[in-house]
Amino acid sequence: MRLHLRLRLWVALALGYVLLMGFVHLFHIPLRSRTFHSHYDMSDEGVLEKTHSAVKKMVEKYAKAALEHPGSGAETAQQITLLTKTFKKADSNANEVLELSELSSWIAKKTKEHLTLALRDNIFTFTAIDLNPRNGVVSWEEFHAYFLQQHGYDDEFIKNHEHNHKGLPREIKEAIMRDKAAWSEAARSDPDQLTLDEFLAFRHPESSHATILNIVEETIARLDIDGDGQLTSEEFADPEINEVPDGITPERYKEERLKDFKIADGDKNGLLDRKELLHFIDPRNTHHAEKEALNLMTAADTDQDGVLTLLEVLGQRELFMASKMVDAARSFHDEF
Repeated sequence: MRLHLRLRLWVALALGYVLLMGFVHLFHIPLRSRTFHSHYDMSDEGVLEKTHSAVKKMVEKYAKAALEHPGSGAETAQQITLLTKTFKKADSNANEVLELSELSSWIAKKTKEHLTLALRDNIFTFTAIDLNPRNGVVSWEEFHAYFLQQHGYDDEFIKNHEHNHKGLPREIKEAIMRDKAAWSEAARSDPDQLTLDEFLAFRHPESSHATILNIVEETIARLDIDGDGQLTSEEFADPEINEVPDGITPERYKEERLKDFKIADGDKNGLLDRKELLHFIDPRNTHHAEKEALNLMTAADTDQDGVLTLLEVLGQRELFMASKMVDAARSFHDEF
């Protein structure tokens, strides 16, 4: 208990120190008298260098504590460590700040890595599940058995457990329900089994060409008011027929959608056809990385100098942990 309290205190002190030093740097607050202590480097560069050094030492200290004594406070320390490592990797010119282009390039790279890995994982997982019988399709029963195995249940339990899953923990039941709903959406040819492509749409919809094609068709069906099979800028951006996200005004939504329309309209003829929509929606399109990078920059760039410091990233820890900069898989699965 005392160890957990100490870890909480360490983490609180670290975050407090980060915020304090960020505040000092942002508002140029002198920490010592410039008159009587001229041998101290109190320039912006000096303060920033000392801050970075102190943060690095603290991060290493909390990371070590988290690894040696897992428990309360360990998650925060691990997140700080992960964000620090990711920041350094994304900082391609090693100047200790992230420019918008660096952030965008890093997100695009992590997106590509995730999509490639998802395709590879799909084949291996499909083959591992398609056992009873091995017939080139995966049944719900086969997948459900695999799911329970992955959560530590033995063959005897899997064979004899009640179909209503009575006795299973609530989180397991909820996961099964989510999987069942996703299964129903992915199953195009047979509701009880999935082909390899359908299995990809089930587990990694962001990597599935069929899923993206389906989104294109649904988008046109929903927005194509004049029924010509193409979308005008007004149809594409009209907040009356689109789903406006919470927290954004219809006017702002329309403005953003019109910007997206210009990007998506490859031949600049004022219309979006299926091919252009497919290219625009495809997660591999670097437009998505650029947009997410801009959103992160806008949220975290507290001094509005157009770059992100490590302090600013740590100040928005939860935001960055959920982003494709750190965890593309989690971010995609939250979107699809």
